[in-house]
Amino acid sequence: MNEPLYGTQNAHCTPLGPLSAPLHRATTVAQPDAETVRLLGTGQRKGEFYQRVGHPNCWQFESLAAAREGADGAVAFGSGMAAMSAAILAHVRAFDRVLIAQEIYGGTSAFALQDLVRFGVTVDRFSSLDLASLKTALNKPTALVVFESPINPTLRVADIDAIVALARAAKAKTIFDGTFAPPPIQRALDQGVDMVVHSATKFYGGHSDVLAGFVAGAHASLLPIEAFRRRTGGILAPDPAWLLLRSFATLDLRIAAAQSAAAEIALGLRAEVASGRLQTVIYPGAADHPDRALVLRQMGGGGTMLSFVVPGGLIGAKAVFNRFEVIARAPSLGSVESLASLPAYSTHAPLTPQQRNEAGIEDGLLRIAVGLEGAPRLLADIRHSLG
Repeated sequence: MNEPLYGTQNAHCTPLGPLSAPLHRATTVAQPDAETVRLLGTGQRKGEFYQRVGHPNCWQFESLAAAREGADGAVAFGSGMAAMSAAILAHVRAFDRVLIAQEIYGGTSAFALQDLVRFGVTVDRFSSLDLASLKTALNKPTALVVFESPINPTLRVADIDAIVALARAAKAKTIFDGTFAPPPIQRALDQGVDMVVHSATKFYGGHSDVLAGFVAGAHASLLPIEAFRRRTGGILAPDPAWLLLRSFATLDLRIAAAQSAAAEIALGLRAEVASGRLQTVIYPGAADHPDRALVLRQMGGGGTMLSFVVPGGLIGAKAVFNRFEVIARAPSLGSVESLASLPAYSTHAPLTPQQRNEAGIEDGLLRIAVGLEGAPRLLADIRHSLG
């Protein structure tokens, strides 16, 4: 094969021609002769052939994502969970063992506990906030260590450097979910993780109108993932790929504005904690965050997400949730709209109450994904909703 069948980093050049990428919807492309078909069909040449194998809009997005992550390349999928499941499945086989952090997105947990095990893969858990638990877990042979940071929805921060070091010493590869803090906030590949996964539905899309995901990393890790994608057909389609290309130009601006607003809101809600209307506010950029030293070392800011715990458990959280007037009651994050989530009913609904408790998710916890409405308006909405 002359080059990977996914997008790789490209050198920057001055724009020339159409400044909006053309949309390529063709599912199949006619070729001039048998030899060209052979080269394309066997993967020895990259080019337009059949959409499941690759297409220009997907390659363009992958190249942009790879450059942003500082990766050799990126492999894009139709959703974040398609990317995460492919990254795992492409690197395990029956009788392998995988370690999944207790504190991870509920969809990843559900996939591991309900699907991976059906194919003879052993799934064990560890706490990404307790390095001793990981060190003990790695005493047994392990193929993969899967974790995330900041952690959804508690917004605790895992020590990426330490987790990577322990995994490498045990000859285990690392898969990192970086959805909550894309570059420039955090660059997990620079800290040694083998593969970083993003739900591009979030910040990379940014407008609540595209579903996508990707895996970025070194070629050695990506080649089996791309081959798995080709066989199973989960490639990102042209239309969502085109929408991601549209969104890329404003990505830094959107992240900066939302991060600034989140920091202002977290500071403003201190008064609600002092008055007892909130039990606690969690924001990685806050001076009193329990993982403050890690945030300063491995993040470029506190991010755009904040969580708070409402008195009265789930009943109290539901009452606040139902009173929002500006913040939308919807799953997801990273969009121009601010979104509120009840983790017990959405991101972590597949988990049992005991599993949520083990992950540190209190029943009264509400997660806010800050958008672009402005801190004063959002802070007023939260205060109004507290009653």
